[in-house]
Amino acid sequence: MGINAYIDYIDDPNDTFDEYLEKARTYGFRCVFADPETYEHACATLAGTGVIVAGAIDFPAGELTLEDELPLFERYAARGFTEIDYVLNQRAVEERDFAEIEREMTGVAHFCREHGMRDKVIVEMPKLKTEDDKRRVCEIALRARPAFLKTSSGRPYKATLEDVRLMHEVLGDAVRVKAAGGIRTYEQAQAFIAAGASALGATAGIAIVEGERASK
Repeated sequence: MGINAYIDYIDDPNDTFDEYLEKARTYGFRCVFADPETYEHACATLAGTGVIVAGAIDFPAGELTLEDELPLFERYAARGFTEIDYVLNQRAVEERDFAEIEREMTGVAHFCREHGMRDKVIVEMPKLKTEDDKRRVCEIALRARPAFLKTSSGRPYKATLEDVRLMHEVLGDAVRVKAAGGIRTYEQAQAFIAAGASALGATAGIAIVEGERASK
């Protein structure tokens, strides 16, 4: 499988939305992101390519509670989205409120399973200062069973190989790991995949793919 198939491509702010979609079509990335207003256009543009059109909720702030989020998930589900990245409530993460983290993650995962959606839970792992705290969040994910547990938003928090290895060690094949933030080269992407990541969030998707091509 080519490196492109791992990349959740983040748009270049200098591109129009159509330019963003055309780059995704050309490079065959794993997914792109749209909002409810642009979802149908993105799906029509990328029809037949296999590129997933995903959504993002409360990104990158992580300010919402479960009760705030669920109506947004309902809106995205009604539009036809099958994959959503969302940020855990960051007050709960910063205060190590593991009961609230579990309540939120479980509630969203249950909703997504009922509606045929894949949920990618953004933790902001660098905010958790001890390995024990990081393991606790991963153990919560083992119980809640989101589709993916994601290291970070990349704004400003970045993925580390150590976090990805720990996440994969705890989660195994039960919950996939997505790494995001600071992945800019093919060599970095390879290292994160080797550490256990199944998906990579990257604005540098094109450079990563071109790096793979240059290595052959």
